[in-house]
Amino acid sequence: MSSMPAPPARTPEPGPAEGLVLREDDAVELLAYLVTAARIQLDEAAENGPKRLLTAAGRLAGMIIPQAGGALGPLLEEIRRQADGAAVQAGDPDAYTATVDALCRTLAEHLVDRLGLDATEAS
Repeated sequence: MSSMPAPPARTPEPGPAEGLVLREDDAVELLAYLVTAARIQLDEAAENGPKRLLTAAGRLAGMIIPQAGGALGPLLEEIRRQADGAAVQAGDPDAYTATVDALCRTLAEHLVDRLGLDATEAS
């Protein structure tokens, strides 16, 4: 088993947290969720992986919402709403797939708009 070298210690720079969208505690909470979900996934059914990823996306969206501005706020609310709804539909594979597909479309439409792309380029 190979181990990765530890990253160098990082000393936080003083100054305002301008541009940050997560508090440190929220980032650590999400990191802990992702790492432990990866471990749990080793012993669980494969279909639980997408559910855990959507749960993480919903949690991240919820953490970012207080700092979000402009068009990002409604997108994050939609991601959180659809991620929560997808967990309920996990017992119905077709509905679950449709919900995840809708969430992908919602995000793609936002990115096309935000980046000023032609919608035909995103297809």
